[in-house]
Amino acid sequence: MARKPPSPRPDHPVERYARRVLNGEIVACKWVTLFCQRHFTDLETGAARGLSFSVAKAARVLRFFTLLKHSKGEWAGKFFELEDWQRFYLFVLFGWLNADGTRRFRVAYTEIARKNGKSQLAAAIGLYLFVGDEEPGAEIYCCATKRDQAKIVWDEIARMVKSSTGFRKFIKAVKDNLSCESR
Repeated sequence: MARKPPSPRPDHPVERYARRVLNGEIVACKWVTLFCQRHFTDLETGAARGLSFSVAKAARVLRFFTLLKHSKGEWAGKFFELEDWQRFYLFVLFGWLNADGTRRFRVAYTEIARKNGKSQLAAAIGLYLFVGDEEPGAEIYCCATKRDQAKIVWDEIARMVKSSTGFRKFIKAVKDNLSCESR
């Protein structure tokens, strides 16, 4: 179901993915199409509802991801290279703000097929919220229906920290806890 995007405007290169979805160039399910459409609709009408979009905040999270390395499998030791859909997802998730300057989206749902990096994406988002989001005293928790499942994401975060000399300097890992005393 291709939908026509709103009239052209100067937009960020990350938004090309959403425009391609809406033009039918990228095959996507109904929910992804609606996600893309909502972004453009909100750019046009969001201000009336107290919403704004910060390209700077959206770009900040994308820059943060370039500091992270994969820790296992064929990509181990290589820097993250986000797919277009991942860039757009993070761009929207962290770029939209309420009138008071807080992030619009406090909860996000992602459904991805097996072996497509769900744990790495969740770990990287968690690490960003812990040290990259400028939240004093940030607390991040890994939760799942079983402890072993939560530990997969936790272990990935710990490996990301260990693989980066920059993070290792100010993030300390003790048992099942990371702490950041100073930056």
